[in-house]
Amino acid sequence: SPPIDGPTGSDPRRLPRPFCPVPVRCGVARLQAEVAALPPEAWAPHPDGVPGNSAARLITVDGAETDAHHGEMRPTRWLEAMPYLTQVLAGFGVVWSRSRLMRLAPGVGVPPHADINHLWHTRVRLHIPVFTRPEVRFHCDGQAVHMAAGEAWIFDNWRKHHVENGAPADRIHLV
Repeated sequence: SPPIDGPTGSDPRRLPRPFCPVPVRCGVARLQAEVAALPPEAWAPHPDGVPGNSAARLITVDGAETDAHHGEMRPTRWLEAMPYLTQVLAGFGVVWSRSRLMRLAPGVGVPPHADINHLWHTRVRLHIPVFTRPEVRFHCDGQAVHMAAGEAWIFDNWRKHHVENGAPADRIHLV
C-alpha cells in the first residue's frame, strides 16, 4: 500500500471520509487474464484463518511466501509472472508495501474490524477490484459501496469495516 504523503485531517492516519475513489482505471480484461492464469498453489489461506478468504501474495518480505510486515519488500514469483499487474502498480509511482490479491468465496464475508496496527500508521490501503459483481458490498463507517472491476479505491481502514460477498462467484481484489 502506498504511504500517506501528509495529514488528511486532524489525525494524519485518517481520511476525510470512509471511501475515496482514485481517478485511475485499469484494463479489466488484462488484469483478469493474468489473475485467472495463477496456479492453485499461488493461493494461501488468510493469515487469521478467516474461512473462505485466501490470498495470492504479490509483494512480501524478500519476495517470500510470508505474511510478515518487517523487512525489505520485493515482488514474489507470482507478481513477476504478471507483467500488466506489475505495470499497474508501477503507474502509481509509489513505494509499495505488502500487497496481495485477496479472494473472497461466494456467500462469505470479512468480519467487522479496523486495521490499527503499526503498519497502517503511514500507509493507506488501495483496492483495485479484478473479479467482482454488484452483490459484493464493502462497508465502512456506516457507508456501503460496490467497487467495480478496474476501479481504484482507498478507504479509511482505521474505521470499522467489513465486506459481504453476496455473489455466486469469487470476489478478487488487488490490495
